[in-house]
Amino acid sequence: MLTIFVFDERESRREEDLPDGLKGLDDKAMLWVALRDPTEEEVAAVQEAFQLSDQQAQRLLEPPSEPSLTDAGQHMHVTLYAANSEDGKPVLRPVECVLGRNWVVTSHEAEIEALEEFRERAEGGGQVGALDSPSFIAAAVEWVVTSYFRAFEEIEGELEELDAEVISDVPKNVSDNLVRLLELRRSIGSLRRTLFPHREVIVALAHPELDLLSTEASAQRFEAIERRVAQAMDAAREAKESTRGSFDLLVARLGQRTNDIMKVFTLVTVILLPATVLAGVMGMNFRVGLFDWAWMFWAVIAAMVGIALFVLSVARSQRWI
Repeated sequence: MLTIFVFDERESRREEDLPDGLKGLDDKAMLWVALRDPTEEEVAAVQEAFQLSDQQAQRLLEPPSEPSLTDAGQHMHVTLYAANSEDGKPVLRPVECVLGRNWVVTSHEAEIEALEEFRERAEGGGQVGALDSPSFIAAAVEWVVTSYFRAFEEIEGELEELDAEVISDVPKNVSDNLVRLLELRRSIGSLRRTLFPHREVIVALAHPELDLLSTEASAQRFEAIERRVAQAMDAAREAKESTRGSFDLLVARLGQRTNDIMKVFTLVTVILLPATVLAGVMGMNFRVGLFDWAWMFWAVIAAMVGIALFVLSVARSQRWI
């Protein structure tokens, strides 16, 4: 799907046709061509309109496997990876951006929450048209970085939910909890490894003297974003530490359950041991007159029950049970 937006200092509007969007485009306006699930025909139209090479057009269909920046002189390619929440799990989606003097083309598969929110804010007004193309991309990158913060917040929420379950009750299926922790840890690692290369892209765009499109204004924006990326990396480390804390809590809870089981076994042993001794003594095959008294049987039974009650009362008073 191809959507065309034209922004100027007064308004933002959609255009139905790409040539119409290019008409009258000047330094005070910004053209954004948004491709979602692009087809070869749509990419061919964009290639013809902006005079892109075959290799540049192919990147709109098949973005690089990691965040990157490619300077092609009059054009720049910026590849971003946004964290998108799908079925409650963070999924990394590539966003390929092509920058010209006063136009930007973005291409991605499926719907990406961060870009949809960015589009809604951009369409809401403001002075988007006053931005140059690198500054426009800087605004989009801010939303992409924000998507990582949201992903880490969702992971923290899952960890808190897991901790609450472990604290409220001893988990019956420990393997499921361990698998869940492992998946969350892998998600954090994947997000962190994908976030880190963005830093190189942002640092490169923070130096306007290294390409033909960047300006001092866009450089200042990317310098601020670099600090946000550093904060996101800190959030990744904190989320990773949280998984370790959840694992320790799970192990401690299992240790407590083991202690409770051993406590029950010990108490049963203390209760049955005197009874076993009495039964063993009374069961000796010796000719003693004591065994001729019928009431002794009930006395032994009473002693066994009394010892058991005494042990239970002591354990109760000491809050062992």
